[in-house]
Amino acid sequence: MKIQFLGATKTVTGSCFYIETGDMKFLVECGAFQGPEELEAKNYEPFPFDPAEIDFVFLTHAHFDHSGRIPLLVKQGFKGRIISTQPTRDLTRIILLDSANLQKEEYERWQARPKNSQESGEELLKKPLYTEQDVEESMRLFEVYPYGNSVNITSCCEFRMRDAGHILGSAIFEFWIKNEAGRMRKFVFSGDLGQPGARIVKDPDLIREADYVICESTYGNRLHKDRNETVLELLSAIQSAQKVGGNILIPSFAIERTQELLYELNLFLENKIIDNIPIYLDSPMASKATEVFRQYPNFYDEDAKRLLEKGDDPFDFPGLQKTDSVEDSKRLAAKKGVMIIAGSGMCTGGRILHHLKNNIEDPTTHLVIVGYQVYGTLGRRFVDGEKVVNIMGREYENNAKLYTLGGFSGHGDQRDLRYWLRSFGHTPRTIFLIHGDEDIIADFSKNLSEEIKNEIHIPEYNEVVTLE
Repeated sequence: MKIQFLGATKTVTGSCFYIETGDMKFLVECGAFQGPEELEAKNYEPFPFDPAEIDFVFLTHAHFDHSGRIPLLVKQGFKGRIISTQPTRDLTRIILLDSANLQKEEYERWQARPKNSQESGEELLKKPLYTEQDVEESMRLFEVYPYGNSVNITSCCEFRMRDAGHILGSAIFEFWIKNEAGRMRKFVFSGDLGQPGARIVKDPDLIREADYVICESTYGNRLHKDRNETVLELLSAIQSAQKVGGNILIPSFAIERTQELLYELNLFLENKIIDNIPIYLDSPMASKATEVFRQYPNFYDEDAKRLLEKGDDPFDFPGLQKTDSVEDSKRLAAKKGVMIIAGSGMCTGGRILHHLKNNIEDPTTHLVIVGYQVYGTLGRRFVDGEKVVNIMGREYENNAKLYTLGGFSGHGDQRDLRYWLRSFGHTPRTIFLIHGDEDIIADFSKNLSEEIKNEIHIPEYNEVVTLE
């Protein structure tokens, strides 16, 4: 039995793990790499296995860095089953269709450039990885299950999904696999683990035992700000912008983060903490994702369920306007004193780039960052305080007032991750740390070793580990 680490190794992107047993081959995740061009180039590298020989893909949740290469896998011959929850299936479709469309648009723009400005060999990295048709072919292979049900997929393998508390429908996967000696071994893949006490979704489930644990480490060396403190910071940003008549720009991830923001803004308005501020949700993908959220209230935590029971839609309120068309989005350039929530969350594309171009040099602009920013992204450059930033090929002076709201993160922090790992007691033979930047994952490993005596291993990219 072996596992090969094909992504999310000393980085927070490109999650993909290949497992080979005596009678089957499967993947946990098949995500895309995001960030600097050299990292995204890995998306074009051939898979180190034959996609036609893969029996299953187990998908923990819909985010692009976990699902983004599934259509490519299907395009290259995969015909097995993709296992997930119902919300993950529906949200994945939205994300992948959006990605296929953006890839097509980017390639067409690149082809329209003057020929002498195109660099040799660049075309390969601009070609779309897949089309919308490839996405629809992928969706036909999904097979959905609820949390908590144990499912035998072969005589030697059983799986169960538990709630990861990261986004709607996110899952921890437990696997029981019979090794070559006939002994049953238990593997646990954390996926991305959420914060206890988050809005909308439930807390991550605790798991009591495993032989091998593959655990994310995104915030493994830091603590998030208190949730209430973060909400107050959001309120402070709104009030500060209103005083000077400036715009509030929030680059937001379309899934979970946007819905959490709408949830908080709804409470602000209902309790009359803020008023008279037009709020624009300028993200068709976020609007579609919000409709998926409405379909699955059984996945909500108790607070969100109580709001629904009172007849309160936590994702809608007076003053919220959705700008689905490009023309409506362009009209926002003339607006002042408004809040604009737009994708993408790391400012790597999408409508937020146009709003940044129109507003970033204005000192009355308030830029609110609400999620993790990968090294090399425009969002990270804002967080790092760069005063001159390149947006869509042109340099702009960054005069905006910055707010970084760490408490909205969909990932647990060091304290949360250590608590989750302690639930296993002394049973794991090895804990593999993945999905964390190199310095963070090293710090997390060092801190863990002070209290957890199990073997802790930080895999390298493409590393193969043979397990008993």
